[in-house]
This record gives sequence, C-alpha cells and structure tokens, in this order.
Amino acid sequence: MATPQSVLTKTAVLGAALALAGLTASSAQAQEATAAAAPAYVNLTTLESSPIYAEPTSSSTKYRTEPRGTTLRIQCSTTKTPSGARWFRIYNSQPTSWVWSGHFQSLVNPPKECFPG
Repeated sequence: MATPQSVLTKTAVLGAALALAGLTASSAQAQEATAAAAPAYVNLTTLESSPIYAEPTSSSTKYRTEPRGTTLRIQCSTTKTPSGARWFRIYNSQPTSWVWSGHFQSLVNPPKECFPG
C-alpha cells in the first residue's frame, strides 16, 4: 500500500513534468504565433535617391531609381549577399526588386530575414 509521502512525491513529480511539458509547448506556440504575426511589410522612407535592382547586388540589372523621400514597402531583408551587406526586398513587386539598406535610416530591428535558416 502506498504511503501518503510516496503519493505526494509521485504527484509532485507528475505535476512538475506536466508543467515543463506545458511550458515547452507554450514557448513553441508563442514562437509560431510571433512568426505568423510578423507584418507582411514595413514602410521605410529613402534618405537619398535609391536605385532598385533585380537582385540584392548592385552588379545586377537596375530597374529604376526612386527619389529621396519615397516611402517603400519592405517585405524582408537579407545579408546573404556577395558583399554581406543588408538588402531589402520590396513588397509585392513584380518582378522581384531589391534596394540597399544604406539608403534608409539605420534600423534597430531590421525587417524579417528573407532566407531564414
């Protein structure tokens, strides 16, 4: 027959295990919710005239140049470029267009990564 002490011990261990499982699940769900809640784009305004390119490198095809003060919808950013510089992908642009991040005010939190992993 189980003693009251062993029942309490088993209950405490079971409770701790369930709490840990709940914490882990909650943390994973919170991360998924945060990723899903990320905005589709952020609005950034150019500080100077800003060339728009086909790829995240200035050696690619230049589509156009946006004048200083133009607000662009930025979908995401990447540093996975030949130079390692941060580039922004313009939201909903056809064909896909990129602009160098140096044409904007420095950001504490840049837009989400275009190529995570």
